[in-house]
Order: sequence, then C-alpha cells, then structure tokens
Amino acid sequence: MQENEFRYQLKLTKLNELKFLSHLDWQNLILKSLRRTNVHFALSEGFNKVPKISFSPALPLFVESECELVNFVTTEPLSKDFGTNFKNSAPDNLRVIELKNLENDGRRMLSLDNLIQWAQYQAIIPEGIIVNKTLGISNFQDLIYTIEKCLSSNEIFIEKKTKKGIIKLVNYRNSFKNAHVCDGKFIFILKAGQDDSIPAFRADEFLKYLFGNEAIFEIKRLSFFDKDLQKI
Repeated sequence: MQENEFRYQLKLTKLNELKFLSHLDWQNLILKSLRRTNVHFALSEGFNKVPKISFSPALPLFVESECELVNFVTTEPLSKDFGTNFKNSAPDNLRVIELKNLENDGRRMLSLDNLIQWAQYQAIIPEGIIVNKTLGISNFQDLIYTIEKCLSSNEIFIEKKTKKGIIKLVNYRNSFKNAHVCDGKFIFILKAGQDDSIPAFRADEFLKYLFGNEAIFEIKRLSFFDKDLQKI
C-alpha cells in the first residue's frame, strides 16, 4: 500500500450507442477518460503494475445502465474541476451521476465484485410488439401471469456450457429475487457479482427463459444492492 491513497467511487450512465460496447471496451473507455483528467492512479504491487481500479459486473451487449460503478484509488486528491474535466473527456452518453469519497465508508471500499450481490433491471416492450407468439403473451395481463408463475416455481433450469465444453443444467431460481410491473415497465432483481452459492443471472437470459428467444425488450440496469439488499 502506498503512503498516500485516496479512494473514490463513480456512478455512471451507459446509454444509447454505448450499449454496443463490450465490457473490455467499456473498461478501456473509462480508463482513457480518467487519464485525460490527469488522475494520478495508485498502482498495484508486483512486476506488472496496473492502476487500482475495479468495475461493476459486466453488462450484456445491448443493455443500457443508469448505475455503472467504478472504484479507483489515487495518490493525490481529485481536483475541484474533476467533474467538468471528466465530462469533457467522455462521450455524451457517459454521464457522472455521483462521485463519492470512500475514505469513511469501509463497505464501499470492498472490491465491487464482492460488494455487489444483486442488480435491479427494467424491461420495456416496444409499442406494437408481441412478446412471444407461442406463449400468447401480447399484453401486460399475460406478462403479470407469467411473472407470478415464475415466482411460485422452485426451479428455473437453464442449459449452460462449462469451460470444458460440457453442457449442464443450472437452477437459477435462487438467483431471481422478485419482479413486478409498474407504469408499463417490467422491473426485476437478479443475482450479480461473485458468490459461489448462488450463480449470477444475466437479464437477457432471464427474459429469454420467461418469454422465449423471440422476445424483444429494451433492457436497462437501474441499481445495485449488497448481500442485505441495501442499495449501493
């Protein structure tokens, strides 16, 4: 650990054309934007030193977000002009929602992969689109019925391929916390982050499970929660 270290957290948007970026491209974009503001990163130990920075769990492609988090450590305090400089160095759809100093918040100083355990999403059905012809889901009454059926089930089995190429069935029921419909939007909470006991559940895979591969939704990540469902 370096003698003087200052810890910060950024909450960012990832909207419109940014939803086409892979997680690696997103990380590189954030790093470049921070470096353009002349941030003095604290570096890791070892031979290949890298900036001390961590990111919230990866978003699937085509999913937007209003809550992407970045924790980073510097050797000097951020300047008063940091917000303006970052805005000028980043794309329009990458907006700073909040900047926090983490010095007095031990919970938030954890690695984001360990701190973040749940994520809330919203899915909007584009107007005039039938969600799934096979299931006959063409309105929100059918949608609510499907949600209630899923909540009452003890199993959500999805085929997954292991690193060795073996196909296995994984039960994601414990990875689905709750869901409801509000103002024409489908809101739901799924497991995120690292936890060996409960697998992380991708929003797009959850929607395909409910409504089939033909389903069309506009998906956005809204917020993160810790293991006690306290908002981060």
